[in-house]
This record gives sequence, C-alpha cells and structure tokens, in this order.
Amino acid sequence: MYIDEAGDTIPLSQSWKKFLALTGCIIDESQKIAIEKLLRKVKKEFYFDEDVEIKSNFLRYANPDLKEHSPLKLHDRWKYDELEAKITDFLKKIPVTLISVVIDKNAFWQKYPAQNPYATAYTFLSERFQKFLEEKWKNGICILDPREWQVIKTNLDKEIDQVHHSLRWNKSSFWNHCPNIIERILFSTSDLTVWIQIADLYCYPVYHIFEYNKKPEDAKTYAKQLRFLVYRGFSPSLSQRVIRGSEETD
Repeated sequence: MYIDEAGDTIPLSQSWKKFLALTGCIIDESQKIAIEKLLRKVKKEFYFDEDVEIKSNFLRYANPDLKEHSPLKLHDRWKYDELEAKITDFLKKIPVTLISVVIDKNAFWQKYPAQNPYATAYTFLSERFQKFLEEKWKNGICILDPREWQVIKTNLDKEIDQVHHSLRWNKSSFWNHCPNIIERILFSTSDLTVWIQIADLYCYPVYHIFEYNKKPEDAKTYAKQLRFLVYRGFSPSLSQRVIRGSEETD
C-alpha cells in the first residue's frame, strides 16, 4: 500500500486547511509493471520524459490559464485539457483499491488537543488495510512519503514508524492488531516512485470533497471526474472514515 496525504496538521490559527486526508493505494505486485507502462506512455506523449513527476498540485497548476508555477506547465489550453482527461481516465481504469481516511482537524483537537492527527489517520488506515489483507488471505507492506507538505516541511518518519511497529506487535484496546502487515514501514519520496505519485493523484480529490464541500458539478475537471468515481463507488473502491468530535462514520 502506497500512502500520501493532502491537507496538513498545522494548527487552524496558522492554516486555512480544515481537513487532513490520508490515502492508501493498494496494488497487487503482478499488476505494477503494466500500470507503470501506461503512465509512462502519457508522460512521454506530453513531456518527452517518462520519468517526469506528476502530482496533483503540479497537474492543477499546469493549466496555462493559472499564474501559479508548475514544473508541468503547458502553454496550450487544449493540450492541458487533453492531459487532464488522460490522467483522469488512467486513474479511473487501473485495478487498484483505495482506502482514504479524512480527519476534521478542529473536531479532532477539541477532543485530543495534544495529539497528532496524522498518527491517528495512519492508525485507521492501517486497520483498514489489515481488514483488506485478511479478506484476501494476503500479507502486505506500507510505503509512505515521510514529508508533510506544509510551510515548514517536517519529516514524520520516526513517529509513524513507532505507530506502525506498535500496530504490528502490540495488542491494545486503542487499536486493532495488524499482523498481516509485514516489515517495518518503508519510506520513499514521490520523485523516486511513481506509486506515491499515483496515491497523491487519488488523495487530492478525496480531500477536495471535504475541504471545499462543493457539489460535483462545481469542481474542476480533474477533481470533478474523480469525485464522481468516489460517489458512485466505481472501481477502484474507496473506504472512508471521518472523525468529527466523538462521532466516527464509516
């Protein structure tokens, strides 16, 4: 399971972002090469570089109508629309399973003012991954980009590694034991693996649903089409868990 986040864990007094979303993209090893080849083909078509990094914020700001910088910036709107459509089509068709956890930061800190919502989100994500592995009679590993993208970048590797290790080996009334998740958590940045990029491309539209609370028809094309995918329950499947105060909704 490859994991990336949208939103942040900055206190609300310092950040306008109200939610933290953590998304895990589960892929069977036998499918990886074929899927990577599909994305490399798209990258080569538009950038003549099969290794260029494509992430949600890069893709949004590649739009020539926007002034924000992007390493993927295109200079023709028609070609940008074509790129966006091909990335969206790719994400809708590939055989992956998604698990997404979304935390309302304000409600979370009202109840747990000293805790890190990222660690809590990771715990819920791992518990759901464990459920998935049990159903499939499989074992699995977790690969995470340890950098939290915010104004001051912080590495979460040590804290999340401790959470991950406890989930695997320490039984507790506060979390579900996760014996089918093997190995310590592995870390990789998005520029080094295409699968963190793919997890990021799925995570932003999920975050967008909660952060902006818009109807699907109000969203821009990339987010709009993936929001439709989420709402309608098409493959890839999505499991969501949202924390609002003491209420937990599956």
